[in-house]
Amino acid sequence: MKAKSSYPKGVAKREEILSATLEIFGREGERNTTLRTVAKECAISLTGLMHYFESKDHLLTEVLRANDHAAEARFFDPGAEHDPGEFLARSMTTTPTSYARARLYVTLVAASTDPAHPAHAYLGERFTAVRSVIAGYVEAEQRAGRAGPELDPQHTAAALVAACDGIQIQWLSDPAIDMADHVRRVWRSLLNG
Repeated sequence: MKAKSSYPKGVAKREEILSATLEIFGREGERNTTLRTVAKECAISLTGLMHYFESKDHLLTEVLRANDHAAEARFFDPGAEHDPGEFLARSMTTTPTSYARARLYVTLVAASTDPAHPAHAYLGERFTAVRSVIAGYVEAEQRAGRAGPELDPQHTAAALVAACDGIQIQWLSDPAIDMADHVRRVWRSLLNG
């Protein structure tokens, strides 16, 4: 990934590019989201765009990263104790308003199975961090006597992440699915053994 611009004008242009890319991706899909299309929509030359992002895969990865940071800012209060299942359920309540984001996420998760893809490292780190937070929460609940000692925190964490990802895939085919409710029910089932 190329260095981010620290100049306000460069930062604003980068944000515009990320926003436009997500919009194009939602409208046109992965195959028709090209660097040329993004450059044209952002009134920037292809060379100018490539100053910010060296390839379409890098650009899409950065769109996902920016959206993840925005979700954390919306749902994560640094001073509060967090229930990760509720956090993930609440994040699912915004997905219906961001079909493009869910579609991008699912696309990049599949693409990131290739170690050469720019999303590989990012999503690997993301999955590890999310599972670690969930497992830590389960361990704390066990110490407090609110969760059974028979629970395997690592398995519980992996199962919740799998439920979140799986329900997004299903929701993309059937938007009537209540993803947040699904995640909350799975989380309660996991914690209650």
